[in-house]
Amino acid sequence: MPLDEAFIDTSYMSYTIIKDKRVLRDSYIPDTLPGREQQIFQFSRILSDLLVDQPPSDVAFIGKPGTGKTAVVKHVIKKYRNEYPNLRAKFAYVNCSQATTAYRVLYQLNRSMGVLVPPSGYPFDVLWDKFVDAYMTSNSRLVIVLDEVDLLVKRDGGRLLYALTRLNYDLPEELSISLVVISNTMDFLERLDPRERSSFEPNRLQFPPYNHPQLYQILRQRADLGLKVGTWEDEALQYIASRVAQESGDARRAIDILRMAAELAENERAEKLTKEHAIMAVDTVNEEEVSITVRTLPLHHRLILAAIADVLERPVVRAGTGTIYRAYEQRASLYGVKPLTMRRVSGILRELESQGLIEIEMQYGGARGNTKVVKKMALPLRQMRSLLAQMGIR
Repeated sequence: MPLDEAFIDTSYMSYTIIKDKRVLRDSYIPDTLPGREQQIFQFSRILSDLLVDQPPSDVAFIGKPGTGKTAVVKHVIKKYRNEYPNLRAKFAYVNCSQATTAYRVLYQLNRSMGVLVPPSGYPFDVLWDKFVDAYMTSNSRLVIVLDEVDLLVKRDGGRLLYALTRLNYDLPEELSISLVVISNTMDFLERLDPRERSSFEPNRLQFPPYNHPQLYQILRQRADLGLKVGTWEDEALQYIASRVAQESGDARRAIDILRMAAELAENERAEKLTKEHAIMAVDTVNEEEVSITVRTLPLHHRLILAAIADVLERPVVRAGTGTIYRAYEQRASLYGVKPLTMRRVSGILRELESQGLIEIEMQYGGARGNTKVVKKMALPLRQMRSLLAQMGIR
């Protein structure tokens, strides 16, 4: 028997639904970006100053994860590179989730200028001087893209943003540095100190969460490009778009669910990807995402999650901060740890909300004051308890 027949079940090939798995990854950037036509136009107009050899303005892309910020930047820059090959401009891209300090960003910028330096060991000033010297001889305007810049600012402040913008005052007229920063948080500019804010005042491009029609267009595009013709039902795409629009408006999440649904359909040897596969995929992706997040939480965060589950199991009890705190105190006592203060627990509730693990609403009590009330958890209570039990929180 030939080797390939020994290891490959060729009958499976007749049940394949996925034509091109690359398209079903959020890292794939198609030729058009549904729902982001306005932002593409605005960013293209900002960069158009390069066409007349003028420095473009600094710009900040601001929006929650999965709203198309990075895709728009890469899409427009690719267009400029392809359509204007003789443009006297250079683009440098740095992902600050990987280069989380000013030193590491500067290391990447040196490499983009063709300067090979070690990733550690140099004084910052030496690294800065090498970058400046290399750029001075480049004869091009420089556009620096700092993706997830909020992580850099949170860890290292805005000193590098300040230094890069102030460098323009020392450059000859034919050279310039423009910053394109991408942030997942709305307030990262407010974290800069007054001196840094006065130096760095970018145009702001807002990226709202995708709505249902936009998510459907994105999924339809991915299905057309990545799945075989006639192997998916439109109802499945509508269901994914509806669920994600209600929960987050995150296009990356919608694309992940589509890929998961297609894989589930293939594993079942189904002829088509149906709404039932989409429903199963939503549940699977939800549990995987929540599991990854919960596993990274400190002990007290997990105890507070367990306390929330305790309270939510009693529907007659309002899951307010005080009630949750009392349940958490009991849990802390069982585990032999000193409970955190009420104020700290209140802060942790906000953290859990920002991580998508719980949903909170404010209830206004008039003379009694206002309180945060947990409405639900990211998973059904039984699933959340099971997940916490796997981590020793029973």
